[in-house]
Amino acid sequence: LVFGTVLLRRVCPGGVRATRRRLIHVFSLLALARLLDAHLPRPPPPVDGSRARTVLITGGNSGVGYETARRLAVTYGKNVILGCRSEAKCAAAADAIDAEAGSSGGGGGAAPIKIDLSDFDSVASVAERLVAENIKIDVLFNNAGYAPVAGVPADARGLDPSFADMHLSHFLLTETLLRSNPEMRVVLTSSGTHHLCAIPFVLPRYFMDTASIPHGAGCVDEEYLEKGMYGSIDGAAYIRAKAANMMHAVEIPRRHAGATAVAVDLGWVGTAIQPFMLTALSPTALGWMRNVEVGVMPVIRAILVEDEQLLQDLRSQRGQWKEGGIAMNVFGDAEEAFTYNWWKESAGTGRSRMLELSNLLWDVSNTVLRKNGYLSTNM
Repeated sequence: LVFGTVLLRRVCPGGVRATRRRLIHVFSLLALARLLDAHLPRPPPPVDGSRARTVLITGGNSGVGYETARRLAVTYGKNVILGCRSEAKCAAAADAIDAEAGSSGGGGGAAPIKIDLSDFDSVASVAERLVAENIKIDVLFNNAGYAPVAGVPADARGLDPSFADMHLSHFLLTETLLRSNPEMRVVLTSSGTHHLCAIPFVLPRYFMDTASIPHGAGCVDEEYLEKGMYGSIDGAAYIRAKAANMMHAVEIPRRHAGATAVAVDLGWVGTAIQPFMLTALSPTALGWMRNVEVGVMPVIRAILVEDEQLLQDLRSQRGQWKEGGIAMNVFGDAEEAFTYNWWKESAGTGRSRMLELSNLLWDVSNTVLRKNGYLSTNM
C-alpha cells in the first residue's frame, strides 16, 4: 500500500485524491471506448460492389471465420471455401452454411478443405491443389489464430510455433495463391493488441526501468527475426503475431502490383479463442464484448468494399495501392497502419521504421520458407 501510494504520487504530484479523480476519468473514458467498440461498428455495405466471387477463409469452422463465411454466402451470394484443421468440423460447418444459403436463394454456397497451419506441407498442398484445379481465389481471408501458451518449445524446424502458424503459414498460402491470381485481395485478422508493440516505448522512463517488457520496440524487429523466431513461445507471442499480420498486409501491395491487402482490428469479439468467453457469464453475455455477428462487420467491409473506395476512405493524399496495404479499425474505417500517436520515430516505432521492418519481415519469411523447400521459382 505504501509503495503504491508513493508510486501514485510520483505519477500524479497532486496527491492521492487528485490521482483518484484522474484514474476515475481515465477508466470512465476507457469504459466509454469499450462500450462504443462493442455496439457501434460501421455496417457492411448493403450492396456488394466487389467483383469477388470466391473467398477462402482459414479457421472457417468457428467464430469470426464461420460467421464471415455464413454472411458472405447467405447475404451476398459468395462461394466460400472453409479452411479448417478438423475435416469433420469443416464439413459440418460447410453443410450448415450451404443449407442456409440454399434456402435464402442468394446463389452462394460453401465447401470445406482441410488445412493444418502447423504443417507447411499441408498449407503448400492446399494452395497447389487450388491452383492446379484452376479455382480462382478472389479474396483470401487469413483469419485462423489462437492464444499461444508461453513456454511451448520450438517446432520440428526450430521455429516459434505461434509465429509459424499465424504468420509463416499464411505467408506461404498467400504467396502461392497470388501467383495464380495477382489481383487477389488479402484480408488478415490483426488486433488492437499490436499497438502494445509501440505504447510501452513512449511511456515515462521509470516505467520502462521497472516493467518487464518481453519484446523490443515494434515487436518484430531485427533481433527477433535473427534469433527470437528460432525458439520457444514467449509472453509476447500473440501481439507479435498480430503485428506481423499488420506488417504483412502493408507489404503485400508493395511486392505485388495489382494485389490489395487489409489488416482488420476486430475489437473485442466473443469467440472460442479463450475458455472464459464460452461461459454463461461471459463478457459477451454481459454486453461488454461484441458478439460475433457484430464483430465481423469490419471484416465484411474489408472483403466487399471496392479498391478505389477503400483508398478514398483513407482521407489521405495517396491514391495508389503500391504504397502499401492498409488497416481497418474496429468501426470499419480504413486507416494507414502505424500512424497513431504512440508509433513514434523517436521510440523506434514510427511509420517509416515499421515499413522498413515490414520489408525485412517479408524477405526473412520468404527466405525461411525457401530454405525449407517451399515457394520454389518453378511453381
